Amino acid sequence: MSRAESPFAESPFADDPFDPFSFEDEIERARSPDTIATSVNESNAYERPLSPQSHQSSAYQQSSANSASTDTSKTTNTAKRSAGTKSPTPLPPRLVLRLALHEEVSSLAVLDPDDREGGSLSQLTIEGSVRGRVESSTNVKENTPFRLIITGPMTSLANFTSADHCVIEDKNIVSDTVNCKVNIPKSELAGCEILRYSMNVRTQNMPILVQAKAAIIDNKNTCRISVQIRSNLSNRGDLSNFSIIAAIPTTLQGDTLKVTRGDHGVWDANKRIITWKIGNLPHGESCLVSAEAEISKPIAKLMYENRFTKSLAEEKIHCPILVRCLSEEDQVSDLTLSTKALKNAPAMIVQHKKVSYQLLHRVSGTN
Repeated sequence: MSRAESPFAESPFADDPFDPFSFEDEIERARSPDTIATSVNESNAYERPLSPQSHQSSAYQQSSANSASTDTSKTTNTAKRSAGTKSPTPLPPRLVLRLALHEEVSSLAVLDPDDREGGSLSQLTIEGSVRGRVESSTNVKENTPFRLIITGPMTSLANFTSADHCVIEDKNIVSDTVNCKVNIPKSELAGCEILRYSMNVRTQNMPILVQAKAAIIDNKNTCRISVQIRSNLSNRGDLSNFSIIAAIPTTLQGDTLKVTRGDHGVWDANKRIITWKIGNLPHGESCLVSAEAEISKPIAKLMYENRFTKSLAEEKIHCPILVRCLSEEDQVSDLTLSTKALKNAPAMIVQHKKVSYQLLHRVSGTN
């Protein structure tokens, strides 16, 4: 084979065949500056990447470092929170207050001096009481005290008397406000009286409207007594234990009297009164009762002498009217009750209030 056809013709080692025993030549070549530079360049140029195991080891080391840093940060934050957090404040006790206001009212219809048309007012005497009962959420020996506030225009006209478990702290006439400190013992399971009040006032705002009239029937010596009562539309509830009593004067002949309208009307000849026991009068409704009796002989003579002028006879007939009723959803006065916690005795207060009254209303006479 010719040199031109030799497969090693293009090999860089063709002119310098390998001699395994020529160590001295290799050492001299390695010490050459050119060889050293070439080795460094080749080392940099052909540096192999890290193996997968090396990548995993580096990632694990980085993750461990991050984890340690995170744990240290969490520990630091937890320590800060623990150092800055106080123990939770206990919630104040929950008080359920059940207040009951009841009024015993006696009223008399009187003429209004400022009304030129002859309107009427009611002169009221009110005796009221406030009772209270406490239901507490705590198991402590004593209930938490609270403040009772009474407001309303009639507050300045009322005289208040506190009971054993109530202290009246102040009464502001200008703002019509009374402040009381109340402390009901746990032993009072059924509640107890907190205070009482009384007042005498005149008002037009009555829960009932009473109209009474005595009229001579035409061409007869007979008088008809009629009483109509209407429950005020502003009332919240119905009237119960409702009854009407009419006193019959001696100007009428009792032995001739008969009830003409109204169920259960009973005539008592000894007391000379007629009693109608209505029972229940619904809110906003009215009832009408009546009776008839012959006029006495003196009144008949008076009419005869004055040409049967009925007005002269009617002026001589006065039938006082008495109305009794009970309400369990209204009150007559304008006093308002409210409660709140004391500054030195915090509490969550839930208030329930019930009002009621018993009324005895009098109309001095018919017409």
